[in-house]
Amino acid sequence: MCVALGVQALLACGVANAQSGVTMYGVADMFVEYGRAGTQSAPVTMKRVQSGAANASRLGLRGTEDLGDGLAAGFVLESGLLLDTGNQASGSAFWNRQSYVSLSSSWGAVSAGRQYSPLLVQQDTFDPSFNTTGYGSPYNSGVMRTVSRVNNSVLYRTPVLGGVTASLMAGLGETAAGGARAGSTLSGSVKYTGGPVGAGLAFLQVYKTGATQEDKSIWNLSGSYKIGQVQLVAAVQGTKNDSQALNTQDDRSELMMGGTYSFGVSELRAVYGQGKVKGVADTTARHYSLGYIYNLSKRTALYAVAQSVDNPDNLAYRTTGFTFDAIDGGVPAGAGVNARALAVGIRHRF
Repeated sequence: MCVALGVQALLACGVANAQSGVTMYGVADMFVEYGRAGTQSAPVTMKRVQSGAANASRLGLRGTEDLGDGLAAGFVLESGLLLDTGNQASGSAFWNRQSYVSLSSSWGAVSAGRQYSPLLVQQDTFDPSFNTTGYGSPYNSGVMRTVSRVNNSVLYRTPVLGGVTASLMAGLGETAAGGARAGSTLSGSVKYTGGPVGAGLAFLQVYKTGATQEDKSIWNLSGSYKIGQVQLVAAVQGTKNDSQALNTQDDRSELMMGGTYSFGVSELRAVYGQGKVKGVADTTARHYSLGYIYNLSKRTALYAVAQSVDNPDNLAYRTTGFTFDAIDGGVPAGAGVNARALAVGIRHRF
């Protein structure tokens, strides 16, 4: 109690003396999961308690300071948590989710640090699942590709003009060899979300670090249409040089469609995603999910979601955690084996 009062007093002092404010926020999300997959010769059934299905559990600090003449400074520090064990989500970085500072005004905002890529923000805007990095999303299972956060990055976001906003990010590779662009990232997006019709175009480029690699690129075209309480969403995406390995046939074509239906304090969310390696037989993976959210309040919700990842003979995707650092490894599945899972949980935002 004394510690809490001390923190409140410190924050209040900051507001009074510097015309600034600091907010502590977070998500506490826990779920119980039943899943089935494994290999063709050794099926696996899993029953477990996990953290972060609807949204990844996290603890964050967010601050702003009014500098006058419409200029403001800000920062975000955000750490992922695994509530089922009490551990950090990342063993290598405490502020593993986001850590950046920013300046904003009528001309937009510039920020620098570890941040979400414009590609991920676009995908999340037009993803009808809980969220792109959460349970039930084809981006999270890896059926569709993404790059979530970019280290050493500088981001510019335009102000919203008539419902249109754009962003451009450069992530510096900071490598000692391979040229100035080695290991660097470039990403950008333009999207419109000002009415019942929404649309966006985003790209991301990851430059190779040496002669044994190739540059990787992802582009995403998404759209949405809202009719009353129903919102329909679709996306097409292309990934080139997915593994970045030299002379490897790993270009991909991907698509997603789905929608949400809100009624009262409830929401239904349905998603279909598909990814295929171009020119390679038996590489089409399909992701299906159906979720339900019951909002007990503005902060607390109960949810249930069922999902299936249908694997082709040449590939094996899990139901969660294919690419992301803050999510557990998912239900393991071998090539040609479908990974199926059901989760029931509670999410509280604070």
